[in-house]
Amino acid sequence: MLDAPAESDEVLPITDLLESEDGRLMRFLSDAATVSSPLIARFRRCSDGALLTAKGHRIVRRSGEVCILLALKGDTELSRRFRLLAEKIAALDLEIERRRAAQELVSQNAAALQRTLIGVRQMSEIDTTDPDHLRHALDALRIACERPIAFIIGVDAGKLMILAVSGESAPLFEKGSQLHLEGGLARLWELPENSRTETLRSAVQKTARGACDLSGLMTWPLHIGNVAKAFLLLQGGIGIRNEATILADTLSSLMNRASVEADLRHSQKLQAIGELTGGIAHDFNNILAVVLGNVELALDHATRSKVNAHLAELLGEIRTAALRGATLTSRLLSFARKQALRPEILSLNVVLRDLDPLLRRATGDKVDIEIVGAGGLWKTRLDQGQFENALLNLTVNARDAMPNGGKLTIEAANTRLDAEYASQHSEVSSGQYVMVAVTDTGTGMSRDVIREAFTPFFTTKGVGQGSGLGLSMVFGFVKQSGGHVKIYSELGQGTTVKMYFPRDLADHAADPGQLAPVFGRPASGQDRILVVEDDTAILRYAERTLIILGYSVDTALTGEDAIDLLQTKSYDILLTDVVLPGSLNGARVAELARKLSPGIKVLFMSGYTENAIVHNGQLDLGVELISKPFTRDDLARRLELMSKA
Repeated sequence: MLDAPAESDEVLPITDLLESEDGRLMRFLSDAATVSSPLIARFRRCSDGALLTAKGHRIVRRSGEVCILLALKGDTELSRRFRLLAEKIAALDLEIERRRAAQELVSQNAAALQRTLIGVRQMSEIDTTDPDHLRHALDALRIACERPIAFIIGVDAGKLMILAVSGESAPLFEKGSQLHLEGGLARLWELPENSRTETLRSAVQKTARGACDLSGLMTWPLHIGNVAKAFLLLQGGIGIRNEATILADTLSSLMNRASVEADLRHSQKLQAIGELTGGIAHDFNNILAVVLGNVELALDHATRSKVNAHLAELLGEIRTAALRGATLTSRLLSFARKQALRPEILSLNVVLRDLDPLLRRATGDKVDIEIVGAGGLWKTRLDQGQFENALLNLTVNARDAMPNGGKLTIEAANTRLDAEYASQHSEVSSGQYVMVAVTDTGTGMSRDVIREAFTPFFTTKGVGQGSGLGLSMVFGFVKQSGGHVKIYSELGQGTTVKMYFPRDLADHAADPGQLAPVFGRPASGQDRILVVEDDTAILRYAERTLIILGYSVDTALTGEDAIDLLQTKSYDILLTDVVLPGSLNGARVAELARKLSPGIKVLFMSGYTENAIVHNGQLDLGVELISKPFTRDDLARRLELMSKA
């Protein structure tokens, strides 16, 4: 307004404040008072040279007095600086707020990171042999994420269930509670993430023994190897995703470590059992050799003299029991990987085809057998007889798992076990293998049963229905052949046993005769035999038996005694134990015997092989071995074949 306020006694002319050099302001005010539309003008003030913009608008009061409303906008250096300063202050305030927010976020992240690191450290120190190791790990994870409740959902004994639960509401849930979901764990992977989470939440909620709010659950897959075997369920929001992901990965690593360590402990246990079993079988074979040999001599004498029919019957029962004991020790040695294998180059397509009738007779009419070969199947080097026994054992087990009938599929295929698989199975080397899979539609096995399946004498069958050595024999044979065996099974879903045998990559263009044993010159007339055995009872039995068979026999208790006899006499056959006391074992005696008598034939006898004649679980080329205990007929047959060779 141009006029001063009414309460003021003084009138302050606007021209005194805004005097201009050229009088433009006065002309602007004069013009603005005469027109009804607003006028705008720019002029420079004399006092400080400020550039001003004036906007004048003429109005008429009710009294008829004319007034001019004047709006001024100036751009002085001072105001400009104040404005710039205000802008900088505003920007600084904004930056301070941003930095404060960032610092708060960093602080929060640092605290979360600290909690995460503590959780990771705690999980890494958990003893996986503790039955509650999963719960302890879940406690550490939940506390690190500051969440009220957490679950681990996975498969155990073929059922989807709660493997662990942690939190204030944990007493409302019971470890081992089964979740009833159609399709189980595999079905969950077919669902979108949101649907999967809601499905799990709903299933877990149904197992609660009281009211519990499980809204806001999030899920993370937990991997064993590269396969998702379980889920982590954690109640929380997006803000915990990063640390929860890190901790879920750590939990997966813990579960993977627990699985690997459990497999390693079981493998070490089987190795220890194998060593013990081999030693026991060795001594037991020597005992059985004496029992079986002498009972045959006694039975032969009783039969010829007709002294007592009842005595002959009793001796026959003893002989039968001794033979059963021999079969038992043979299986024990197979598990201990101490049997002598005679491998040959095989096409398993041909072997399976030839076994078809025998397998069908073993399973009966209730079981439908399908044998599937593979085109271009690689060759492998195996003891055919032991492979057939292993396959027959698996077939019988599959039949027993299908009491009401079912389908049995035996499949051969080429495969490769990669480095990752080998890293998860310490006893396996990566490479090419011939795989034989035996799959049934039977009752299946729980995880605990699978873990113990290869342990000698472990069986789920009733008393008198199985010795518990079938799978043990399969395990030992496959391992001794340089292969790998794995069981895949779920309760109610059947079982698959996969045997992996190394592909044979050797060049077989060489003369096949090089692979055949060379015995030297054939014997003529009555053969003279030198028997070397440190067990006097077995030595006496062998001597008596050979004399009955018509051989001329000398005996020695040590390798040194045998060499003394070889230096003074000529022998056609050397029958020697592999394990002998002193510096000369059976292999060394045979080596010296061939030098002293170039045409001598050597037959080793042993109930327990050692590296003297067996390497990598296989008999050396050209080696003949008869396993203790042996019958008189077995010995006679082997000696006759050697005499004709």
